[in-house]
Amino acid sequence: MVEFCSCGAQLPEDALFCHRCGKPQRELPDVHAPDPHEVLDEPLLAPPVLTADEPAFPTAINFHNRPAVRICLFCAVAASVLSSLPLGVLSVFWLLLTLLGSGFVAVYVYHRRSGQFLATRAGARMGWMTGLFYWVISMIVFAMKMVAVSGQGGLGAILREQMESSASRDDANMQEALRILESPQGLATLLIFVLFVAFLFFTALPAIGGALGSKIIEKEQ
Repeated sequence: MVEFCSCGAQLPEDALFCHRCGKPQRELPDVHAPDPHEVLDEPLLAPPVLTADEPAFPTAINFHNRPAVRICLFCAVAASVLSSLPLGVLSVFWLLLTLLGSGFVAVYVYHRRSGQFLATRAGARMGWMTGLFYWVISMIVFAMKMVAVSGQGGLGAILREQMESSASRDDANMQEALRILESPQGLATLLIFVLFVAFLFFTALPAIGGALGSKIIEKEQ
């Protein structure tokens, strides 16, 4: 059915307004804007904040792992104090036991505090870090002793005195050793060799203890 507006214009089907005069042709639904007061009364929900918190105990065992470094340093200091106890003929055995135990205790304490199970390689690395701290502490104590004996002629004079009192002066090996100690180059070479051997000794045993500790803890669980 063709519809017409009051102005006489012919309207298309379902027209809302007259295209000539603009007169509405039917009632429109009551659409009103929301009350601004109602909008303000609604609680505003803050967007969730995503945080990337760093775990208290990282999984990697290295010098960037601060809890692991603190535990290794503590165990190294404790081992240095225990190994300095005067035990006479048992001193060497006690030193070996202390070094092995320092790596084992470091792994055990880290496991207890973090709840993590360290693999054998990670346990050995933690024991090695403990031994490295032990070696540094030993070198500091050694340097302090060298300063203390500097007024007695230095390390070379003390070593010569001990070697002369413990062996015969006619011994060819002792004479060769005394000749090496008399030269600064020979004494420096001896010190470097001793420090290198001490580094290997003081780091290898705690690493073995750390590896054993990780193995034992894994079997007990």
